[in-house]
Amino acid sequence: MRDASAQELLLLSALQECRIQLTAARKDEQAGAALRHDLEAALHREENLKSELVLERERTEAVRLVLHALTKSIGWLGLRRRLFRSRIARLGRETPDSGPQAVRHDVLLTESRRVLGVTPPVDQASGS
Repeated sequence: MRDASAQELLLLSALQECRIQLTAARKDEQAGAALRHDLEAALHREENLKSELVLERERTEAVRLVLHALTKSIGWLGLRRRLFRSRIARLGRETPDSGPQAVRHDVLLTESRRVLGVTPPVDQASGS
């Protein structure tokens, strides 16, 4: 009988060890799922930041184009407004209406108005 009790104790001990390992494995699985969720969220944020970076580069390029048009439109008597407007209009026509470069349209309009000293319409000034 002693052998049976010893075997039962060994089985109970092994069963307890299995339970401990199973609990640890479940915790690892939950931690892994949480880690996967965090990684997916980080990848999503990275994609958003990449697209925002592309848009910011296009906005910067639009400001550079306005400054270039301004410098090419300044004569010895000052700013040749008609030439500046025609250069901006040409830039607007050459800018695509879709894709990341489309954000240039707003910047071209806003910055050229700023150069010309034209106040924006009430709708744009209020942000609506």
